[in-house]
Amino acid sequence: MSKMLRVATLALALGALALPVVAQDKAPAADPVVARVNGDTITRSEIVRELQGMGGQAAQIPPNMLYPQLLEKAIVTKLVSKKGYDDKLQNDKEVKERLKDAEAQIVADVYIRKAVTPKITDDKIKSRYDELAAKFKPEDEVRARHILVPTEAEAEDLLKQIKDGADFAKLATEKSKDSGSAKQGGDLGYFPRSAMVKPFAEAAFGMKVGDLSDKPVKTDFGYHVIKLEDRRKSSPPPLAEVKEQITNQVGQELVSQMVKDMQAKAKIERFSIDGSPLPKKEDKKEDKK
Repeated sequence: MSKMLRVATLALALGALALPVVAQDKAPAADPVVARVNGDTITRSEIVRELQGMGGQAAQIPPNMLYPQLLEKAIVTKLVSKKGYDDKLQNDKEVKERLKDAEAQIVADVYIRKAVTPKITDDKIKSRYDELAAKFKPEDEVRARHILVPTEAEAEDLLKQIKDGADFAKLATEKSKDSGSAKQGGDLGYFPRSAMVKPFAEAAFGMKVGDLSDKPVKTDFGYHVIKLEDRRKSSPPPLAEVKEQITNQVGQELVSQMVKDMQAKAKIERFSIDGSPLPKKEDKKEDKK
C-alpha cells in the first residue's frame, strides 16, 4: 500500500469510526425512502453510504446543511446514471476499471474499521487519559473580567463609576466593545499568562483577587478596565471532555501499527511513474553530492 493510499485509507476509516450509530455496520430497522426520481427510489441507506464516504469531512458541515446536500447529490446521480445505463456504460472498460479501484478502497476502509473498532476499548482510552494526565504540567491561571473601550477617557470614566459602586458586570454588558465577553458580564474565564497579549497579561497576573486595575490597560485592541476574580493552578480536563480526541488518537495509532505490520510481512516492489526501476539509495546520495 502506497503512502498516499495509506493516508487516504486512514482518514476514511477514522472518519467512519466517528459517524453516528446509523452509519455503522448495523442498518436501521427500517430503510425509508427519502426521494423518488422518475419512480426510482433513493433510500436512507444510500445517503448513509455517501456520508461514510466523506470520512472526517462530514464533521465540518452542520447536519442541517449536510443532509440536503447529500440528498441533492443522490438525485442528480440517479438522473445522470440512468442515462448512462440506457447507453450501456456499465459495460464500458473505464467504468469497470474504476469500479474495481473503488471496490478495493471500500474493502480496505471497511476492513480497517472492523479490525480496529473492537480494539478501542474504554480501558484503553482510560489508560491513555491517565498517561496524558500524569504528564500534565500545571500552570498559573487567573479568572478576570474586563471592559474594553476605544479611548482612555472612557476607561477612566468607567473606573470611576465602578469605584463609586457601579456594577462591573452590568457596565461590561452595556459598554464593552468585546462582544463575546460582554454577554458574560466581561467574564473571560480562566486563562494562562500566554493566552493574552503582554500588557493585559502583566496587569492581570500582577493583581490580587478582588482587585480592580488602578488605571486603564492599553493594548492594540483599545483600553481595558480589569477586575481579577480568582487564581488557580490549571488541571487536566475531565475524561468526558477529551474522550473523542483520545479515541481518535488511539484509533490512528492502531491503524498505523496495523498497516506497518502488514507492510513488514509483505513483498513490496516500487517503481517510477513510467514503470522503470527506482534509483538506488546510493545513486540518490551521489546525485546530492
